[in-house]
Amino acid sequence: MKVDDTFGLAKEAAAVRPAGGDVTIPPGIDIDRNLVDIISKGVAYHNAELSEAERLFVEQKLADGAIDIVFATSTLAAGVNFPLGGAVFAGWKRWNFERRLHEAIPRAEFQNMAGRVGRMGQQGEQGHVLLSASSAEDLHTAKKLMDAADQEALGSGITPEQFGPLVLQILAGKLCNNRGQVFEFLASTLSASREINRNLSGVDHWRPHVDQQIDRLIAQGCVIEAVESITVTALGEAVARSGLKPETAIYFINGLAQKSPALAKLLPDPTDRSLNENDMAFVLAHASLASPEFTNAGGPATRRIPWRVPAPNLVTNPYAQRLDKILLFQPWMGNHGAANGALLLAEWAAGANRQAIEELVGGVRMGSVEAMARDVAWVLTGVAEIIFTVTAPALADEARPVALVDPTTRSSVRRLARTIRRQAARINAGLPGDILWATSLDLLERPRRLPRNHILSLRSAGLIRPIDIMNGLPDVDSKRRSALDAIKNPALANRVRDAAKRWKIEDRNYAKSIHQRRAAAIGGSEVINALYASRNHAFETAFEALLGYLAIPFQHLDGRGKIGHPDFLVTIEKFPSLVVELKSKQADHDMVNFNDATDVLRASEIIGMREHPCVTLCNPGVEPSVPGLVERCGRLCVVEVSDLAEAAMRLQEGTLSRAEFYNWLTTPGIALREDLPHGR
Repeated sequence: MKVDDTFGLAKEAAAVRPAGGDVTIPPGIDIDRNLVDIISKGVAYHNAELSEAERLFVEQKLADGAIDIVFATSTLAAGVNFPLGGAVFAGWKRWNFERRLHEAIPRAEFQNMAGRVGRMGQQGEQGHVLLSASSAEDLHTAKKLMDAADQEALGSGITPEQFGPLVLQILAGKLCNNRGQVFEFLASTLSASREINRNLSGVDHWRPHVDQQIDRLIAQGCVIEAVESITVTALGEAVARSGLKPETAIYFINGLAQKSPALAKLLPDPTDRSLNENDMAFVLAHASLASPEFTNAGGPATRRIPWRVPAPNLVTNPYAQRLDKILLFQPWMGNHGAANGALLLAEWAAGANRQAIEELVGGVRMGSVEAMARDVAWVLTGVAEIIFTVTAPALADEARPVALVDPTTRSSVRRLARTIRRQAARINAGLPGDILWATSLDLLERPRRLPRNHILSLRSAGLIRPIDIMNGLPDVDSKRRSALDAIKNPALANRVRDAAKRWKIEDRNYAKSIHQRRAAAIGGSEVINALYASRNHAFETAFEALLGYLAIPFQHLDGRGKIGHPDFLVTIEKFPSLVVELKSKQADHDMVNFNDATDVLRASEIIGMREHPCVTLCNPGVEPSVPGLVERCGRLCVVEVSDLAEAAMRLQEGTLSRAEFYNWLTTPGIALREDLPHGR
């Protein structure tokens, strides 16, 4: 069934049924009013254009027996059991774009969909499956589909068209180190056995495809081939970890190298404390949707833009018009899907509501926007890791992509790494940067997380910081209850307030317990305990002990008569020294603000080190608004105690090198545990 048919037929079926009762919608969940109306009459639709919340809502109503008829695409066949007694197939053929004809769906797919009905232990144990045929040939095919006793033979699995990412994974995983070994490895797989069984020539025809993919990896700078061996470059390893195409990595690296000075101007301005990041979200979303991941460059597309997004042709796009000169893909009018899609995602990340988003591009529903957001977030997360790796200070210029050999260009691109990661998180969640942290609130009871609508309501009420949401004063309490519609769910406002109190404390305590256990095995218990527990001057003493434990040289910069001086100068290997300032707060729920976090920049200038990388170490943590503001500072990294403790443990355990540690501490922005390289 086509997607549009599910909407139209469900509406027609509901129109001839008696009026239904009220349908209870979970608080804060955004459900299309049309869907709610037809569900009240025992009818629903289910397809890929529903939002995740809508699909779950329909599935729950199905499971509850509140829906008699559901018009669905194959999305309903994803292994979920419902109390349905019959399945009627509107059609069982699908258009094959390559062969330009309609052909029967695979038997396994048909039987999976048919298997949604007639389940043991349910009301309709004996299910009925109906489909029709319009010719003798179709009748023969239909009977084969309906024959549950006969199963299709397994396909060959891996095909030469899929060798691209696989060859890089094999080489990056050190499973093979030359062309012959890669071919032999693939020839030893179960897929190869199936190919041999059905093909008298065996898998010899795979060899040219293997060579072609290795040649491609060499051209993209992912591997280097010597006489008898192949070595994976830092770029190749990062691409393998990301799951992206090598072409995507080069596309972003070259584009960012060219546009990074202009992109840096889109970073929030610390002087006015603004967090307007929507232009940056548009540029990065546009770059992602126009990237090789969504095209056939370097192999089949890994993601697809929902077909409705480019369907209405170009729509009015103030973002693209304003940002034309700094977009990575040019001309932006040449890719309707990327331009329209980036517009949708920029407004989604800005916190626009359903109605405003669905009016931007005719016919595009919220579910398509959410799916596109997940794909773009995946691309950008991988790009951030690649940039983090190939701009590392310790990496030899010979090992870098050509576009990043110039130090000025490399530094300009490097400062965007954490910005890209955060924009990925914004686009995935559909939230402005200042309230993004609220996605981590744990309400302890179901639902464990606040839905997007509730988070945006808190923001609209001016409750943005944890200290605002946890405030128990009557006027603030009233705002919180109003934002969360506490009339329908009186306990929710209190649960959110308590979650805000726990937010940083619980994460910190959990990390502390893990680090204490690991430190006990490597003689670092006292150092880690002191680092977490100390404040003010004692915090400096604990930091000195940590540096001594890690055998990292340092010197004091502050002291009597040295007004405004930073606390430490730390030297890691032969890299430029780090100017370090320590900031702490007495209460575990209190956090270091932006002004305190950036003091080190002014202090470094006082001592004549205005070009040196700076680090602010915060205990217990830093306010959630700070990450978006510090990246424009260029040479400042802010790190919290729990994240530094993780890096220290990895250094001592031998899974993190000093060069990687230095790279982590000198990438502008907030240094997070998840930014640390994967353990060796």
